[in-house]
Amino acid sequence: MAPFELHAGDLVVRAFRASDAGELVRARDDAEISRWSNSSPVPYTLADAREFIDLATAGLADGRAYGGAVTAAATGALVGSVVLHSVDPEAHTAEIGYWSAPWARGHRVTERAGRALLEWGFHRLGLARVDWRAAVGNHASRLTGLRLGFTVAGVVPAHRRPRDGARVDEWFGWLLPGQLTPPGWEVPDWVRRTAYAFGRPPPTLPAGPVTLRPPAERDVPGLAGTMADPDSIRWFGGSSRPARLAEYVRTDVPALWARGEEAVFAVADRDDACAGTIDVRVRCADPAVGEIGCVVAPDARGRGYATEALRAVSAWSFAALGLRRLEWRAELGNPGSRRVAEKAGFTIEGVAQAGLGRDDGRHDCWVAALLPVATTGKRGAA
Repeated sequence: MAPFELHAGDLVVRAFRASDAGELVRARDDAEISRWSNSSPVPYTLADAREFIDLATAGLADGRAYGGAVTAAATGALVGSVVLHSVDPEAHTAEIGYWSAPWARGHRVTERAGRALLEWGFHRLGLARVDWRAAVGNHASRLTGLRLGFTVAGVVPAHRRPRDGARVDEWFGWLLPGQLTPPGWEVPDWVRRTAYAFGRPPPTLPAGPVTLRPPAERDVPGLAGTMADPDSIRWFGGSSRPARLAEYVRTDVPALWARGEEAVFAVADRDDACAGTIDVRVRCADPAVGEIGCVVAPDARGRGYATEALRAVSAWSFAALGLRRLEWRAELGNPGSRRVAEKAGFTIEGVAQAGLGRDDGRHDCWVAALLPVATTGKRGAA
């Protein structure tokens, strides 16, 4: 059988060779690959590289896998890997896996090589579907999948990682014949920016008299006091139990960030005490739109904290996430919240009947919106 080799412009996809072992160690013994890989040993040694190359060679020989190393056509240097594995010739299905070497990131190497391999798989192998998986939080892999045309369908919870037996949540998706995107195709700006933003640690944002930062467990007593306030209960509902709030801060907030669904910030005063929270949730059905919620502690109200926090989160949402519209909602009869929204530049658009769902049923609410032009002075500049 002739050695596997595909050309993709300035890249070559070929079988791994014994001579690749040293470069393979240099590439795979990397913090990002170690963080997201299901099976890559940590640390990655020369023995691991040689074993991997032997397994990859055997997979090619028996038709279970196709692809391998991605190299620069001009120099032969290793820049990544892309493989169609778990090939089922009867079902005509396979799964794609890829990674970029640290020195090649930012050049869309796996996307370009992956497109060539996928096109080959659909035409030469007659594949009817190619599956894709990535650990939740691996936004770089997800963005590559979206650029190739994969439909990211949902999350498989608590998948067992072969490397160490740990349980991790995984995104999953698929690609069908005819869905592969053409070279140079790009996702919408807000999808790309959201991937970049949520692929990094949460930021800390200055907001006038307050600072917006990731919530910490030391904030739980302050949050409990805020949520137990009668006005907070009336307008926002939610649990004020410290145990539930601790779980929210420790588990829910990082998970929402990892999934790219919501950014939650503690509103911290000059002494770094928690004076409330503010969050922006990316709308699942329309990822160009974000929904903002805010609650401030009773003893911090009337100081402009909520207005400044809302302005700062809005500016960050447009600049970092590329959102094209932000929405704010408040139950009718909550004039304080409405004043905050209007001071921050939101325009009241009307009343949504039964627009808010609470434990005690649905309530009518005001709806307000802010567009990038309102914060930048130039439409589309966000």
